[in-house]
Amino acid sequence: MKKTTSTFNRYKKSIAEIEKSNLKNRTNLKQGIKISRDCLNEFSTFVRYRNFASKKDEINFFKFQKPYVEGRLLFFKKIHNYLLERPTSGISKQQKYISNELNRLGSKKCKNIEFVKYYRIKADKLDHLYFLRGIDQLELFVNTSQHFKDPLFTTSHDLLVSKIIAHDLLTNFFVEELELLKNKKSKTIIKEVKPEVLKNLPWTATKTDLVELLYSLNAVGALKNGEAEMKKLAEICKELFNLDLGNIYKTYNEIKAREKDPTKFLDLMKSKLLQKMQTERCEL
Repeated sequence: MKKTTSTFNRYKKSIAEIEKSNLKNRTNLKQGIKISRDCLNEFSTFVRYRNFASKKDEINFFKFQKPYVEGRLLFFKKIHNYLLERPTSGISKQQKYISNELNRLGSKKCKNIEFVKYYRIKADKLDHLYFLRGIDQLELFVNTSQHFKDPLFTTSHDLLVSKIIAHDLLTNFFVEELELLKNKKSKTIIKEVKPEVLKNLPWTATKTDLVELLYSLNAVGALKNGEAEMKKLAEICKELFNLDLGNIYKTYNEIKAREKDPTKFLDLMKSKLLQKMQTERCEL
């Protein structure tokens, strides 16, 4: 049906802007909910009063187009509720809350695992049973609440596809939230243990010199017996010295490729330290 396809394409364009926006902004979520509801209302009008050109078109609508919109409506509504109900303080509490949400999502997926598998592998042999309307499909309903929905705008499994789509969107959202909280927690810990005396301690040598020093410390086993992650050390230096070392692996390769003075900074350190010791001996 050309009308539904036109509406669907317009919806995809509009909702893409919402999805790229800050979804933790409730105004954006409300806009996403409105756009999705408006699209479903248009769909309902078209489908109720016009016939599909073919069974293939009807299956396409109930398997792909309607669930794409309805899945996002469910997603936006769930995120809106999440923002209202989540703990507002305590990173650990927020992490636990999100982990519980992910566990609930996992348990819901298991309830209709066979159909989920069917949908995931993009099978189509049973599409004529799952995504065509008709009273003869009632015995296939996976949710009894479906019986009370408009039979002209519902098949036995289109809502389940919508829930699968919402499930995937929610899972990605919550996983990203956990990662953000993990990073936030790490930075908080670093700031908490950072002594006041180190808050104005800029690194005044070059970035390359610092990379050479870090690799040297790791090489002699001075940090975690030589097993410290270089990326982690770079992050710590960023916090302590307010210095972004960039791609430290690339810098290290450049150090290794030096034809002359491969340990230039270490040699300078040794020379300067010996010079300082000699001067202090003379002063005694």
